[in-house]
Amino acid sequence: MDTRDTFERLFPALFGGDRAALLELLDEDVVWHLPPFAAAEPMRGRGTVIDFLIKTPARLYQPGSLKLEPELSAVEGESALLLGWMTGTTAKGKPYKNRYVFAVRVRAGRIVEAWELLDSKLFLEQL
Repeated sequence: MDTRDTFERLFPALFGGDRAALLELLDEDVVWHLPPFAAAEPMRGRGTVIDFLIKTPARLYQPGSLKLEPELSAVEGESALLLGWMTGTTAKGKPYKNRYVFAVRVRAGRIVEAWELLDSKLFLEQL
């Protein structure tokens, strides 16, 4: 699996809460950097990251409602980047729309490091 394949498989696995697919896509020692407004240290380790990626959206959004509409993406070597709009329905039943950037570093077909950025003001206003 090359960088492009790994990156393109990430979002369906993420939005589908597909633990088995995430286990295949994430390196055992993956580091996931949260948006700066979270004021949190990066998450480390596949189990920790997968739990976060599955449990957090389940608390904030209605299941199956999240979608990512890419505006720009690039893959070069072991790095990939996507800028796009995430849409969905919040757990409270309100529409959600926010601009996100995801960037990853891939090694041997697995994500070893990821960055997630978003408009924090818009995020907090909608949730």
